[in-house]
Amino acid sequence: MSLDADAPDLDEQMLMRLAQLDLEAAERVHGRLLAAEGADEVSDLGRTYQRMARSLRQTLALKARLKREREQGLKDAAPAPPGGVAVARRIRELRQGVLRVIWNEAETDEDAGFAEEAMEDLVAHECLGDSFCAEPLDDHIARVCMILDLPSEAAERWRDLPDPPPPGSPGPANGHDAGPPRRSSA
Repeated sequence: MSLDADAPDLDEQMLMRLAQLDLEAAERVHGRLLAAEGADEVSDLGRTYQRMARSLRQTLALKARLKREREQGLKDAAPAPPGGVAVARRIRELRQGVLRVIWNEAETDEDAGFAEEAMEDLVAHECLGDSFCAEPLDDHIARVCMILDLPSEAAERWRDLPDPPPPGSPGPANGHDAGPPRRSSA
């Protein structure tokens, strides 16, 4: 069976048929009511017609409620988890942003290395969840930086920070000379 909101299910089809029968019966009783001449007959047919009309209204109301509930169920259905391409892109972008903050804030290459390892562990754990790509990238980077105790100011301006040095590149981190250890802006 399709999850199409416009396709009636078996319950709705039965209610539709019942509504048709209720309408036919109400029309038939109404026709007899109009043709009735005696007060007792008019009274009996009037009550019968009233019951038939009430049955039809209840059937139509139930049919409408089932349709609304089915449509709401479709709206409330959980979104599909992100696919492999979306997860791979998010991992790459998240790493890039957080690495920029790490290498901007670390005082030594060793500090940056420890922070990178912690970030890799965190990203590896988070990417397994269905909601991995759910939040905006900037918020995701800020949250990971917060978990790693990196300054929120740097996380907010991660796009303006320089890229970290390539892995295994010779020389000090972030283009600083080999002089005294770098100072964090924190």
